[in-house]
This record gives sequence, C-alpha cells and structure tokens, in this order.
Amino acid sequence: MADELNNETLQLDEVSILGNIFFDESGEMMLTTTQHLVPEDFSDFRNKEIFRACVSVQQKGRVVDLSSVTEELKNNKVFESIGGDSYLDAIMDKTVRIAPVENFITSVREKSLLNHFLNKIDNILSDARNKPIKDISEFIGKSADEILEISQRRNVAQAKSLDQVSENVVAKLVKQTEDFKKNGIRANGVTGVPTGYAEADKFTKGWHKGDMIVIGARPSVGKTAFALNLLYQVAKKQKPVIFFSLEMSAESIAMRLLNLVSGLSSDEINSLEYMPGSTKQKVLIDTHDNRAIASKAQKLQRGFDELVSLPFYIDDNPGSKMMDISTKCKKLQNQIREIKKQEIGLIAIDYLGLITSPGHGGSESRQQEVSDISRQIKQMARQLEVPVIALTQLSRDSEKRPDHTPQISDIRDSGAIEQDADMIFMLYRPDYYTKQQGMGKDKEGNQENEQQEEENSPISKVEVILIKNRNGSTGKIPFIFDKEHCAFNVSDIDRAEEGV
Repeated sequence: MADELNNETLQLDEVSILGNIFFDESGEMMLTTTQHLVPEDFSDFRNKEIFRACVSVQQKGRVVDLSSVTEELKNNKVFESIGGDSYLDAIMDKTVRIAPVENFITSVREKSLLNHFLNKIDNILSDARNKPIKDISEFIGKSADEILEISQRRNVAQAKSLDQVSENVVAKLVKQTEDFKKNGIRANGVTGVPTGYAEADKFTKGWHKGDMIVIGARPSVGKTAFALNLLYQVAKKQKPVIFFSLEMSAESIAMRLLNLVSGLSSDEINSLEYMPGSTKQKVLIDTHDNRAIASKAQKLQRGFDELVSLPFYIDDNPGSKMMDISTKCKKLQNQIREIKKQEIGLIAIDYLGLITSPGHGGSESRQQEVSDISRQIKQMARQLEVPVIALTQLSRDSEKRPDHTPQISDIRDSGAIEQDADMIFMLYRPDYYTKQQGMGKDKEGNQENEQQEEENSPISKVEVILIKNRNGSTGKIPFIFDKEHCAFNVSDIDRAEEGV
C-alpha cells in the first residue's frame, strides 16, 4: 500500500492531514481541519472514509487517534475496503510533519473546489445538450449562480477574539479615511456613498455596500423621480449607477433626467423647434433671434452635455426576471472593474411588483414569489457589494387613515421585504390625497381650496419617512418636489425630525 502513495501530491496532502490528526494528542489538528474541510473534499475514497470516521469519533466526544478511528472504521464496515492496517500504517509512515498543516488543508480544499467546478460545468453542458431549455436567460443566470455558489462554499472560520477583531476595525477605519480623502469626501460621519442630501446622510450615513434599500409610495406620488434624483447624485460624482425601469422606456427616463439637469420642463423642451442635423453633441434649434428661446437652447445643450458625461446606465426591458437583473449587474460590474477600475455605486429597480419569477401562480404563490424576489435582491446586493434600491407600490390602506401616513404594513406582501431590507423609506405627499379624498373645510371653506391649489401646483411638499434603519436612527426628511423639473430638494423651511 505504501507504494501507492509515491509521487501523488494530492494524495500526500490528504495523507499528511490524516497522519497529523493521528499524531496530535491535543486534538487541535482535528478542530482546525473540520473548520475548513468535510469528508467529501478528500478525493481518494479511502481518505474520505477515514476522515468521515474521524468526524464521527469527534462528534461522539471521544479522542480522535489511530485506535479510535480504526474501531469506527470497523463499526462502519469499511475497514477492509480502505486497506485495513496496511493502509493506516502507510499513512503514518508517509505523513509530512515539517510543513505547516494549513498548507495541506488549503491544497486539498482548492483541489476539491476545482473538482466541484469541473463537475458542475459538465452537468451544465449535459443539460444544455440533452434537455429542452424553455428560457435561455434563466438557464444562463441559474448556471452562473450555481458556479458562483461553488466559489463561496461555506468556510467555518475559527471564532476571533475582540483583540483580533479590534485590529481589523482600526485597519478598516484607516482605509475608510483614506478613501474619503481620495474621493474628496470629508469624514463627517458618512461611511458609505453620500446620498447627495446632507439631511438624509444624517440618518443613513450614506449608501453602504450590500444594503437593500426599499422606497415605497402610492402611484404618482413621485417614487421614480425620487430614485432618479438619488441615482443622479451618485452619478454626478462619476460613480457608475444603473436603473432598471420595468415600466417606463429608457427614452422617458432620459427625458426626466434632462428635465432635472437642464432646468427645463418637458413643455419647454417640446416647444422648441429642432433643426435637421441635430445630435446630442450639438442640438440645433431655430431661435428666431429670440433671447428667451436662445437661453432655453443653451440650457438644453448644457443638459445634454451633462447627461452624456454621466456614468448612468438604463435597462428598460419589461417583465424582467430577478435572475436577468442579477446577471446583467454582475456583467456590468465586471466590465466597469476591468475597464474603468471602478465599481457600481448604486443600483435601483423600478419597481419590485413588476419583477416576474417563473413557477408561481395564485395569491399564496405571489406572496412566496415576492419573498423569493426580495431575498434575491438582498443576495445580489451582498454578492456584488453594491447598495440596491428597490421601489415598491403601497396598498390603499394609507388612504383609509385620517392622516394618510404610510406604514410598513402598506407594502404589499411586506413580510419578507421588511425582513430583508436594511432601510425602508416611505414617501408621503399630502396634496396627493386632495383628489383621492375630500378634505375638511374651515369656517370660511378655505382649506379645501388651499389643498386643491397645492395639488395643481408644480411644487409639492413631500415627507420622506425613514421608517426602518437597521444600522441607525429613523426619522422624517422634508423635501420639495418640483414636478416639472423632476427635482427633489431638501426643504429649507422645515428641518429633519428624528425618531419615527
């Protein structure tokens, strides 16, 4: 049996792990090994069965040594099949005890991952050739996730002391400060990507990698416009962002952004006379020698100039599955890392209720579907290490309350979303409810008229309520929503309130 071990590096690594376990009277070697390896990681069936016996002995609370493992192998009726005493003696003879044992563990683990990877590739190719594929995008996305899962196989690391962890925390804080200085950001408590709004940063401390942020509102309150403003604030710092619009076309989204950056309303943009030969670099407009029109033309050109300079990506495929979105984000992240040496700063999905998931039907299934989608959004955020905003529509329940203030329970199928989200924002626009439900009048009958005027006004007050914040305080942030220009600005009149 000893001859079978010669010139086989992997065998020697596996054998050295087992031999060191047998030689180690303290039991530390066994503990170290089980933190990183499972029996299936051993390629030779004999080593696999021996390590399985080691684990079994350990779980029974006994000392793991040659004697106890031999007894366990016999009880499992595999003693003879692994080669008996002859193979166990060969292990003891061939064990390398000079090199750090961790090197053997790493080698075996990496070889095991490679074998799992190659087997998975074979299975994927076999399925592609021999089974009907109903949805190619879903098949590719699922295959990519299965491959990624192999690389992220569970590694049960040893518990760390606070002394060790504290050193890591200090190193992280130093790097964080260096990143702030590099990106021109002051260390003013903001530890993530700045939102662009100082009042919001007081609560959020910026957008953080791996966070799932939910923004809920009734239809037409302004959640899409708010999300675009948040993305714009990040993009204008030249951090790439991507907006998944499942409801509106990319051109419609671009027009809203043009309203925002040019300061021109859609009516003003549409009223101009555009001449043949116009391009995004040079928009030709017949001004008729009119100064007002010429001024609008200049604003429009500056708007286009800013738009094309922004690292802002739009995906407007309707009926997208979460797997499609995740696959596209991973691909874009890889491209940005390779070409621009950057990472995606923020992702937004408009909106959660339009994402489809195969294999679901009925109300109960819809609730499970939303739960699956929510979990996948959070998983994508963590895998890509990017903050992800998910917009969602609220139910009519808020309209039944006297003050109409939205609550978490207004999110449709909210259980899983509430659990997965790191932050939940609610948009409350008082003038929205003027048309939905009559307002009470005062003695002069003026309240209804005032509310109606605000509803018809291009300017609305919007209360952005941070109703859940996993790592910070909650509160209310007053905004002014300029509907014509798709602009959200923090109100100068009111101040943010803490403690919702």
